[in-house]
Amino acid sequence: MNEFETSWQAFVENGGFLSFTRRWEKLSVDARPLTLKDNVKITLKDIGILEFKPKQPSETYLVISSGIHGNETAPMEIVDQFVKDIWQGKLKVNVNLLLIIGNPPSVNISKRFETQNLNRLFSGKYKTSSIQDYETKRAEVLERAVTDFYLDTNPNPDETSRYHFDLHTAIRGSQYEKFVLYPYLDGRTLNKEHIAFFGGADISVVLLGNQPAGTFSYFTSNKFQAMSATVELGKVLPFGKNDMNKFLGIDSNLRCIIEDKEPKKVAFSKGFYKVFNIKQELIKINENFNLLLDDDVKNFSSFKKGHLLASDGKNEKYVVEKDGEAIVFPNNKVPVGQRVGVLLEEIEL
Repeated sequence: MNEFETSWQAFVENGGFLSFTRRWEKLSVDARPLTLKDNVKITLKDIGILEFKPKQPSETYLVISSGIHGNETAPMEIVDQFVKDIWQGKLKVNVNLLLIIGNPPSVNISKRFETQNLNRLFSGKYKTSSIQDYETKRAEVLERAVTDFYLDTNPNPDETSRYHFDLHTAIRGSQYEKFVLYPYLDGRTLNKEHIAFFGGADISVVLLGNQPAGTFSYFTSNKFQAMSATVELGKVLPFGKNDMNKFLGIDSNLRCIIEDKEPKKVAFSKGFYKVFNIKQELIKINENFNLLLDDDVKNFSSFKKGHLLASDGKNEKYVVEKDGEAIVFPNNKVPVGQRVGVLLEEIEL
C-alpha cells in the first residue's frame, strides 16, 4: 500500500476530511466511492470535494463550500465537523450533499490564495485570466464538480431544490459580525423564505449584489438557479482559535437541511432585518489608487456626503455621494483591476 492509499484508508476510517485534504492539497485523483453503514454512498470527487448520496432518492441538492480563501478557517472547521459527525452516525444524510474545501494549497500557507483570488475566477473567468495557475485550474474543477452534482439525475431546476452556501470569514472586523451576500439574481425575485433561513441562523444583515460577478455563489445562482449566498461568519482567525459557539445558528440550520428537517426561520420584517444594496464597487484603477482609510476600519463603516474616500493623488478619486454610504471588504492590497471596496446603501424591501 503506497502513501496515498494509506492516507485514504485512514480517512475512510475516521472521516478526517480537512487533514486529508491538506495532506494531498494539489493532487488530482479519480473518483473514489464507498458506502457508509447507513447506505449513504460517498464519493471523493477530487481532493477537497466530497459527495454524499442518500439511500432514499432526494430532489434536494445542497452544496456547502468553504476554504475558497485559504486563511478563512472557521468554515472549514464547520465542514470538517459535518464529515466527522456523518462518519460517526451523529448526522444523517437525507439529501444530496456536496461538501467542498476550495483552495487547499492556500490553506497550507495560511493565505487567501497562492497567486490570484479564486473567488474572482468562476463563471468561466478562469479561461481569460492572464495567469494560468493552480487557482484557474481549481475554478474549472469546482465548476465541473458542481455541474455534475446538480445535473446528476434531473436537469430541470423546477423539479429540484438547489442550494449553495459559500461560507467565508472577513479580513477585518465588522459593525455586524455576520452577514449574507446574495449574488445578482439576473431578474429573478429575491426569496424571502431564504432570508428567513438566515434569520433563524442568527444572521439578520443582507447585502444584494448589483451585477454579474466571478464569485462561486454567482456561478451556482446564475447557471443553475440555485438558492445561493456568500455567508460571512465573522473575522479571519487561525485554526484552533475560532469560538465555534458563535456559529451554532448556521451550523444547526445547515444540519437541518442535511437531515431534511425544517430549519429554524425568522419571517422577514423591517424591524429585524437590515438590507443593503450594493451601490458600487471601487476598482483599483492604477497602482496609486487607494482607499483613504485606516487599516482597522470595520466593515459597514459609514460616511457623510462629500467625504473623500479614495484617490490616486492626482485625477482619480471617489467622493461619497450621499450621507450614510457604507463600505464592506475594504482592502488596498489588491492588483490593479480588482476592487478595493464595496459601497452600500441601506434600502427597504
